[in-house]
Amino acid sequence: MNEKFRDLLNKRNKTPYAVSRESGIPYTTINELVNEKTNINKCSSETVFLLTLYFKCNMEDILNDFPLIDGVSGKYRGVKYYWKYNAVNKMELHIIQGEEDIIIDKGGSFTQPRFYKENGRMTELLIDYYLEELEAERMLYG
Repeated sequence: MNEKFRDLLNKRNKTPYAVSRESGIPYTTINELVNEKTNINKCSSETVFLLTLYFKCNMEDILNDFPLIDGVSGKYRGVKYYWKYNAVNKMELHIIQGEEDIIIDKGGSFTQPRFYKENGRMTELLIDYYLEELEAERMLYG
């Protein structure tokens, strides 16, 4: 947790005290971030903004990665689906068929904003592929 923030401190050879004094952010806040008592993603927007100004970086350079599509759900071609984060497999696409919860895709962490924007189309493609596989199996095996 807070790896990006700590990396910035180390690369710039800054101590928590120096960051606090030079940025105006309370030392307690900086110290809790360094010691991982506080997740930087849960800090106030003001604190994150001040840190990005101080380090001359973007928010993506300082915030922890997190799965943007976790919990996104919907229905496509009559199939109910939802995305769920799993620490082992990262993101999983689940579909509900009757009473059954089936994972049809496992993979990346999808932490970049472009994945959120493309999520709908990506989900549709995965469900289309799954349905085509089911149809092919029905045709082959009856």
